[in-house]
Amino acid sequence: MTDREEIKTKVEALWDARLKEDIEGTLKNVADDAVFEVNARGTGVPVFCAPIVGKPAIREALHALFSTWDFRDWKAVDFMIDDERVLVRWSARVVCTPTGKSETFDSYDLIKFRAGKIVEYRQATDTAMLIKLSAV
Repeated sequence: MTDREEIKTKVEALWDARLKEDIEGTLKNVADDAVFEVNARGTGVPVFCAPIVGKPAIREALHALFSTWDFRDWKAVDFMIDDERVLVRWSARVVCTPTGKSETFDSYDLIKFRAGKIVEYRQATDTAMLIKLSAV
């Protein structure tokens, strides 16, 4: 079992690296067999149409994420931790890099740990807003 402070610290480190577009830093506490899913269907980025499994595939997905979306003024609003599961409610201004359009989002991440490593990371967001931002 991973304790609350360790989980919170690792999630904050992941987001810190993610905001810097540091792929290896983002993957530091991710298990080799992890599942990564960003709910961004319909935005024109095919890699976000289904769950991504395994660190190599997640690494490639992060390249697509960083080249398409920029997260600014990110802040965690709430951490709800239950054993090795965490829900992080957060807010950020999200910019679609190809269109330059931006909007402030309230969103959440569902994350599951096993033996101190992230094994599931699912980000839920307002897909209708993402589609609006990605439309040219």
